[in-house]
Amino acid sequence: MLPFIQTAYLFALGSMIGWVLEFFYRKFFDPVNVERKWLNPGFLTGPYLPLYGFSLLLLFWLRRLENILPINDGWLRKLILFLIMAACITALEYFTGLIFIVKLKIMLWDYTQYWGNIKGIICPLYSFFWLVLSIGYVFLLDPPITSTVNFLINNLQFTFFVGLYYGVFLIDLAISINNIVNIAEFAREHNIIVKIDELRAQIDTFREKTKGVSHFFVPLRFSDTLHNSLERYREFRENFSVGTLRENLKVENIRENINKNIDKIKKK
Repeated sequence: MLPFIQTAYLFALGSMIGWVLEFFYRKFFDPVNVERKWLNPGFLTGPYLPLYGFSLLLLFWLRRLENILPINDGWLRKLILFLIMAACITALEYFTGLIFIVKLKIMLWDYTQYWGNIKGIICPLYSFFWLVLSIGYVFLLDPPITSTVNFLINNLQFTFFVGLYYGVFLIDLAISINNIVNIAEFAREHNIIVKIDELRAQIDTFREKTKGVSHFFVPLRFSDTLHNSLERYREFRENFSVGTLRENLKVENIRENINKNIDKIKKK
């Protein structure tokens, strides 16, 4: 029972921490977000990214390996530990992305624009980020997280909040899986790989053109039917990359405004 509570808590905590990190990264650094908008990362509604949940579990357990590594020098032992951590998370990222691409024809993230990428799933830059996060975890997060885990084990009444989290999470997951299944069926039917970031960008541009309402907490909420949204995505995919999608919309809006002003002048 106690290992289950520990695992459940760490997964929940990691998922939320990862969401916060991605939230700010997408706002200030993501090259795809050319307009620097606040975006809800991932395909789930709430503040959680499961990949980071599994990553925190890996970091937590790998941290316990430091003392059994057959290396006498303390700093060298830590360096090897950091490299192992980064390699394990990179492997997790690779196999997760590969499963979604091969089985569902869905690309949850896209690193094709980065040097040294493998199938657009992993790349040296993001492996370096995992290395930095591993170092930060060991020196900053591991002590308080370990203390919190011990506190929960000794005060089981507080696990109620962990259970509450999973109640909301599972409902969210069920709704999102339904969307993913429908997207996967469309992708297989048309023999394409649907990139979630591109699909999200296409949905946003359609809302802007039709003056629809943007839904921060429902990043894949469709203002039109799912099938129509995917058809528009397929058409955009043939003409524009995700990086130029929003720029193309800006050009179209400028042209529309110019034409409207010309019509007004002619009427006068």
